[in-house]
Amino acid sequence: MKMKTILLMIFMLSLFCTRPFSLDDFLFDPTTVDEYLQPEDIDEDWNVRFTIPDSLYEEIMLTSMGNTIYGFFVQGNPDSSFNNQVTILYCHGKAENINRYWGRVEYLWEMGYNIFIFDYQGYGKSKGSPSGEAFYSDGQEALDYVCSRTDIDTSKIVYYGWSLGAFVATYLSADIDNASALILEASPASVTALLHDGALINLPGYYVAEADFDNEKRIADIGCALFMMHGKVDDFVVFDRHVDLLWDKAVAPKESLWIDGASHDDIPEILGSEYQNRVINFITENVISQ
Repeated sequence: MKMKTILLMIFMLSLFCTRPFSLDDFLFDPTTVDEYLQPEDIDEDWNVRFTIPDSLYEEIMLTSMGNTIYGFFVQGNPDSSFNNQVTILYCHGKAENINRYWGRVEYLWEMGYNIFIFDYQGYGKSKGSPSGEAFYSDGQEALDYVCSRTDIDTSKIVYYGWSLGAFVATYLSADIDNASALILEASPASVTALLHDGALINLPGYYVAEADFDNEKRIADIGCALFMMHGKVDDFVVFDRHVDLLWDKAVAPKESLWIDGASHDDIPEILGSEYQNRVINFITENVISQ
């Protein structure tokens, strides 16, 4: 079902349901697992290749809002010249759990970077329930963990947010601690913009959503180099609306990559080797060379 149809249904329910109906019910779409990275739980569409040796990643448990959340710290590819120079804090999207994004971790690992990816509350093995407050708390705990490690250069941490995770990555950079650089892939501008995409009505997002998801108000405060990627045929986070709301408000240095033929989920696959080249060049110029 198209996002516009889903959001229009949510808006109509918010008007006529006897109990309050929240867009938050649409924003979060977790699945749970007993153990991570089991082949039977991996969809072939996720492009997971199991290329990272078991010896190079470790499962991590953290506490957020009193709940245990899980993540993985992955040491960069030892065959890369970038090994252990840069660490990427990866904030994933609204659906599934870490399994869904492991193929993305593999791409970044192959570039040579360390990666920390974590599941929000209610996702994967993480306890609790997802919410805007939980997402931000989980992101801050993940950042605190990365900064506590003595085996990485904490002056070279890059935040990477994909889709809903872009709200977390931007929040961390603008409100908590400036990153060395920020990468946003298929980033929504705000819950309000998502609502307008779906219902074509001029209502503020807080009318039907509790989450303080608003990159539009934060993007000018990130205090670091920004790289934005967005597919031009993205029908989930509509290119023409969300990019226009964010790009002009972002301050330099900033770099953009708008991809013909790419939708919401397939930017790395559509770009092929160019995806890795552009990420490597951006990080080299704005993080390693500084």
